[in-house]
Amino acid sequence: MAEQLEEPEFNDDVLETILSHVPLVDLVSASHVSKSWRAAVSSSLIHHNKPRPWLILHTQGTRSPYATTTQAYDPRSGVWVKLSRPSVPYISDLKSSHSNCLYMLSRSRFSFSFDPLGFDWRHVSGPIVLRRDPIVARVGHSVVVAGGGCDFEDDPMAVEIYDLSTCAWHACNSMPGNLRDTSASIWLSVAATDEKLIVAVKESGSIYWFDPVVKSWSDAFKLSPGQPVQSYNIGYTNNTLILVGLCQIQNVDRVKVWRVGEEEFECEEIGEMPSAYVEKLRSESFGYCSLNIRAAGNTVYVYNNTWGVEEVVACELIPSGGCRWWSVNNVVAREERIGERLVFTCAEVGIDELGRVMRGENRRFEVSPPS
Repeated sequence: MAEQLEEPEFNDDVLETILSHVPLVDLVSASHVSKSWRAAVSSSLIHHNKPRPWLILHTQGTRSPYATTTQAYDPRSGVWVKLSRPSVPYISDLKSSHSNCLYMLSRSRFSFSFDPLGFDWRHVSGPIVLRRDPIVARVGHSVVVAGGGCDFEDDPMAVEIYDLSTCAWHACNSMPGNLRDTSASIWLSVAATDEKLIVAVKESGSIYWFDPVVKSWSDAFKLSPGQPVQSYNIGYTNNTLILVGLCQIQNVDRVKVWRVGEEEFECEEIGEMPSAYVEKLRSESFGYCSLNIRAAGNTVYVYNNTWGVEEVVACELIPSGGCRWWSVNNVVAREERIGERLVFTCAEVGIDELGRVMRGENRRFEVSPPS
């Protein structure tokens, strides 16, 4: 008779403490050792070292076969995880205009993913209006595709929504006229709730919201944080709208965070990035010209999507007030990826989500040691 392996015995507190130092992806297999280990994994994630939103970097080759890759940073464990899977079928350039949305859009096809790690995609017919660089975001049961129209289109600010329930496209009121020169996503920062899409002009701080139920836009508001902001970036964290702004005060570049009210968009300062981290975001050639954020849960990742910037700065919004800052090396630095597009997303990733993904075919996770 074959010898039966016995389950290792640990004191519950000791086991939970040990598991708190194990990368989240490895806890998936640990949770299948036995019922007691699964309970210890769950308790460890609740009481010792809770999961935190991941920063996810997606690349797409610029030449056929346009291969895609994904690298994810798990701040709970301080490790990068390489996600191996079959490449996403090519439709067009891979893009993201919102924290947890990936998409590819052509005249005839629209492919999109709101899956935290970008594994599950939907492929549907394209919208009526041909677009080059639109806003794309999920609001409730709708996918909003706004602006970014080509110059030869009758209305480059056209808005269409794809209903996820009926699988049909619907035309909406166009974007406000004041956005005519800034209707492409490169000029805008986007946040989304289950009820509305919020859009801010990065340069001016003008802000609008769109309601997909009535298919119309609000009047214009102005973000007024009381500082000379040069670049406005908005995000949604723990049911709170936030503003991350690049300021220049007395010829010194500073990055601040404000909490924003959703009625009159009033601003309340809650933190400032330490100067050492601000410097990490500066490109020697282009300065801070492409500062962006990705946000989920209580975490905001601030990055400069240009050449020569090899670090991303993270901000954890503390419930009792204030911020905790740190930085992480960008393992997909642009200078090493000249032949690839780089897209940033951010999402809350849990052990159940990882388990679901790992059960799929031809999928593998490779953990890099902490830096």
